[in-house]
Amino acid sequence: MLKKILKNPIWGERLADGLAKYIKYVRSKGTTICEPENPDELFLKEDPFILAVWHGQFLLIPTIRPEKIKAKIVVGAHGDAELAAKLVSRFGVIPIRGSGAAGRRSKRDRGGAKVLKQAIKALKEGYCIVSTADVPPGPAQKVGDGIITMARLSGKPIIPAAFATKRAITFKSWSRLTINLPSSKTGFVVGDPIHVPRESTAEELEELRLKLEVAMGKVTKRAHELAERSPKKILPLWERSKKPGLALKSYQFATSLAKPIAPLIFNYRANKGKEVPEREQERYGLSDLKRPKGTLCWFHAASVGETNACLPLIEKLLDRNQELSILLTTGTTTSAKLAANKLPDRAFHQFIPLDNRLFVKRFLAHWRPNLAAFIESEIWPNLIMETDKKNIPLILLNGRMSKKSFKRWFKKPAMARPLFGRFDKVLAQGPIDERRFITLGAENVIHSGNLKIDAPALTYDEIELQNLKSAIGDRPLFVAASTHPGEEELIAEAHNIIAMDYPDFLTIIVPRHPNRAEEIRSLLNEKQQNNQNKSLKIDLRSEVAAPNRNTNIYIANTIGEMGLFYSLTKTAFIGGSFIRHGGQNPIEAIKLGTNIISGPHVENFAISYFELFQRGGAIEVKDAKTLATKIVDLLKNPDQHDSLKIGAKDAIDYLSGAEEITLKTLETYLKPSN
Repeated sequence: MLKKILKNPIWGERLADGLAKYIKYVRSKGTTICEPENPDELFLKEDPFILAVWHGQFLLIPTIRPEKIKAKIVVGAHGDAELAAKLVSRFGVIPIRGSGAAGRRSKRDRGGAKVLKQAIKALKEGYCIVSTADVPPGPAQKVGDGIITMARLSGKPIIPAAFATKRAITFKSWSRLTINLPSSKTGFVVGDPIHVPRESTAEELEELRLKLEVAMGKVTKRAHELAERSPKKILPLWERSKKPGLALKSYQFATSLAKPIAPLIFNYRANKGKEVPEREQERYGLSDLKRPKGTLCWFHAASVGETNACLPLIEKLLDRNQELSILLTTGTTTSAKLAANKLPDRAFHQFIPLDNRLFVKRFLAHWRPNLAAFIESEIWPNLIMETDKKNIPLILLNGRMSKKSFKRWFKKPAMARPLFGRFDKVLAQGPIDERRFITLGAENVIHSGNLKIDAPALTYDEIELQNLKSAIGDRPLFVAASTHPGEEELIAEAHNIIAMDYPDFLTIIVPRHPNRAEEIRSLLNEKQQNNQNKSLKIDLRSEVAAPNRNTNIYIANTIGEMGLFYSLTKTAFIGGSFIRHGGQNPIEAIKLGTNIISGPHVENFAISYFELFQRGGAIEVKDAKTLATKIVDLLKNPDQHDSLKIGAKDAIDYLSGAEEITLKTLETYLKPSN
């Protein structure tokens, strides 16, 4: 609604006029207490300077400009910020449009570099710059790097400032946006200037960033004290109580009530091949295995991808610490099979108990781990709460927080803060993940990189590879890897288009869930018939060891052979990216020399894909037709494969390094006993 109003030039101007009058009215009705008593003296002394404010507390800031000072303010480039730009201009402040992007790596240019250049130019021309210290999408009240960089390059000081009114409305937005109300006592506090030397090292810049963050916290708190309003009203989620709220208590109560139906749930899943019947007791926190003596580190990984990510860590930790044993829990049958084949001595697998407090308590009482390390995004409330109660250190490794998950958790602060705040440490994949975890309540978060980048290349059976190559001969082919429902039809459509140029073309589909193979074959045959196309010869690897000359589509419905099929092809489409799943791991293919193509939905590996696209190491397609076009182009121009490999290698080299950071973190909790 607001965007529609702002698009209308008349209504947009009227709304800005109305808000400006309202802000002036708020300032005129009530008393204002300033610290220092005359802030204009400081402003005139330091002019020009950078005024730092929190994102959600900026509405009264344009009213403080002394007449002798000319000022510009950094305002977002998005549509909603149009109103803010119009509003500040009513107070004689010139807007600079753009966003610093909070360290995001995104294909979308939000104008951060352009804004920085404009701001530095304005400072040199004698303008003061007003800038928010925290940057969307958060975390709130955590100073970003942009304002520090601006001060370093311009040589101008940063002055922290804060307004507060006794009467106000604070929204539950990421920034705790506050609307000040009239007839209030108002507090306005300005802190001491902070200078950022141009020659500062990275460590010194971080110290100055933290110094500004502390200073911003002090002026904010003092402004609220002067206004006689509790600063708790604007505290971001990461500073709030860890005490479980109603939502979390309700979850715990509901899962306790669900205990009697746990066997029914298990049997239902077992009938679908998603459970191992003879290991049912593990799902209830019981085990026939004894706890090994000495230090026990517990890793929990959701499925195959997360298991592959932590296997190298497990091997290296065991090599470095002979007193250590490792328990790996997962929740899927495929990951259990992988663990059975890949885990070294002194490491063993169990299924994770269902998230019921009794089952979790049994599990913890039996295993008594010295450290719990969860991989990526495995957030089970009872598991986390009960582990914390036992004073077992909790670490989240390779932490990933998608935009969708972040929005869902953000709406449940009374559940998010008690859970994420219980992790002793979170190692986040990227800067966006880092900020999201902090916003949700995690206290000790660092950006460590993605473990999957450092994982060794997938293994494969060389004899099987030669058998497949002999069976396929010189037929052109490509692999569609880790496909999800809704993608196989598009792959088959692309196959039909490619086959018009290459009649003997072979498509190999490796579904994310192998048990869907028969379903996929039936679906593709039905689709061909409905479209009155020539029927496709579709073979399953579980039935036919290798495709023959008549096979059009070969479905590899086996477990643990992804490395084999990546090694077989020059080009692979990475699934989960044609649909809104967020994409699967592209790095596994690249490490085996395979060039990759993806659809547009790659949020789960956004940083990896950004670097790949930037360096020409991957190709993005939007539908079956463009997929077919790109594959045909690669077949006709094989030299492109080399340039793609070079770009992909550059991206991997840039992104690597997470493994060593992770190992050092884990080892601080797993020191051998004397």
